[in-house]
Amino acid sequence: MKKHKSSVDYYLKHENKKKPSLKGRKKLRRLINLLLVIFSAAVLGFGFSMFVLQSVHMEGPSMQPGISDGDVLLLNKSAYLFHHIQRYDIVAIQKMKSKEYFDIKRVVGIPGDELSCVGGYLIVNGRQVRIGDEPVMLSTAGRLEGGVTLGDDEYFVLGDNTDYSLDSRFVNYGNIQKSEIKGKVFYRLKPGERKGKLK
Repeated sequence: MKKHKSSVDYYLKHENKKKPSLKGRKKLRRLINLLLVIFSAAVLGFGFSMFVLQSVHMEGPSMQPGISDGDVLLLNKSAYLFHHIQRYDIVAIQKMKSKEYFDIKRVVGIPGDELSCVGGYLIVNGRQVRIGDEPVMLSTAGRLEGGVTLGDDEYFVLGDNTDYSLDSRFVNYGNIQKSEIKGKVFYRLKPGERKGKLK
């Protein structure tokens, strides 16, 4: 005698067909996890480049011979959140009129310093300034001819290649405000043969 399927049996079988298999659910879970990882990595990468590290390109000869035109450098945007800007730091400056372009210069004067040019040499607080073993020489004194005293949150910057640098010596550039210094340039990424920490 044939058994008739009850409506309950049919309902249960119909429901079972709709449910994804265990294997299918694992695949779906893996896909969701992968998408979450990709999204998290993108958010972290964006935050890292916005607030911590960023690559910048050197344009022009103003920082030669240490940094050359076309060098790719690493900028630490968080360097001055916990530390003071130091004399001789190489910094990225974003002038108030520019939203994208960074100037790369060396800090030679910090708040309270008195700077001048005597006999073609840079003098800070009565002492001749040397970067490495070499004294800083200036063929053009500019504003330093009459002496410059830095106020609170003011910095004086020069390009290492002073003959080819638009910097704080000139009226149209002037002293740099702390808010214009966007971080410390500390490492060269390219070219590969010169890769390494900057001095």
